[in-house]
Amino acid sequence: MARRIISDLNASVWGFVAFTGISFGAGGLLVKKLTNDGIDAFTVTWVPFLFGGLIALIHGMITKELRWSSVPAGILLGLFSSLGPSLIFNVGFDRLPAGTNTLLISLGPIFTAIVAHFVFADERFNLLKALGLVAAYGGVIVLAAGSIDDGGNVWDILLVLLGSCIAGAAGVLTRFLTLRHKPMALIAPNLLVAGVASFTLTIGFDVASKPDDGFASWHIPMLFAFGLITYLSFLSILKANEIGTTGQVSVIGYFLPLFGVVGGAMFFDEELDASVLLGAVFILFAMTAIARGSIPFRNKRKISNA
Repeated sequence: MARRIISDLNASVWGFVAFTGISFGAGGLLVKKLTNDGIDAFTVTWVPFLFGGLIALIHGMITKELRWSSVPAGILLGLFSSLGPSLIFNVGFDRLPAGTNTLLISLGPIFTAIVAHFVFADERFNLLKALGLVAAYGGVIVLAAGSIDDGGNVWDILLVLLGSCIAGAAGVLTRFLTLRHKPMALIAPNLLVAGVASFTLTIGFDVASKPDDGFASWHIPMLFAFGLITYLSFLSILKANEIGTTGQVSVIGYFLPLFGVVGGAMFFDEELDASVLLGAVFILFAMTAIARGSIPFRNKRKISNA
């Protein structure tokens, strides 16, 4: 019975979606805490990616699932799906309230679900998705207006929106590549390239910083633990893309505002003013509409591993 339950979970896209959403949401709050303590966003990016990539490499060597043919695809994902959005989002956690930042980040999966219709045969565009798109960007306008009124920087908001657009396009790329390569073959080059590139940027721009009083006893161990979580999270999202539709995977966006808005208020004393709450309503409605509209065709076409 237990083996059957585990098998059912492995075959269900929703198990991977839930795990990824929870880990991404909790990870965002951890990034906010680390940057608030004085650790730069670049270091919070490269350490988990590089350590997670080493774990993926060792795991792939042990299970013999690494493939040279998947390395170029993994590198593409590392640059566009992992490094670019993550670095921008981590900078956003450093400069914006956690609630506002995660609400803006959640637009990435929404954008992915819309674009996927024009790329994949198992996604359909309908009125619900169109309504969701309008509501999503209505929420952005409300959030941006409220943040600027509170003295926020419009350039920080635009930066995170850029990250969401990159993440949205990368979501389509991820879906495309996971239909052609196994997740374990993609994950090692993906994370290693993201880690090395972000480390190079950290050194090149000389942006590394640490807390004024030095690292706390838990900072370094937590960064490495974050690397393990990063590995499991990205492997999970690759598995979700392998067995589900892009619209289904975009439901991960549900978890980000939940953790960001509630966690920001609980742990960082962020105010839940009218603009944040109204923006959250718009974006949550958008995600609900798009998730409901992301109904796969029954005869979904699957391409075998390269």
